[in-house]
Amino acid sequence: MEFSEKQMVSNPQHGNKDGIKEMMVKFNIPLTRENYLDLAYMGDVPEELSAEEEAELPEEFQIQQE
Repeated sequence: MEFSEKQMVSNPQHGNKDGIKEMMVKFNIPLTRENYLDLAYMGDVPEELSAEEEAELPEEFQIQQE
C-alpha cells in the first residue's frame, strides 16, 4: 500500500514546525520565551515546567542547562 506525503504527516513533534512560533511570526509578536509560554498555556503559565515540558519547547525558548 502506498502512502502519499499528506497521509504521512503527523502532529508536530520536536524538530517539526511549531504552530505557536509560526503564529508569533505572522502577528509580529516578539519571539521571547515569555511570549511563547503565554500563548502556549493561554495565559495560565505554570511557575515551573517539568523537564519533559521544557524539552518540548523550541530550542530557542528552552532554559539552557550547564
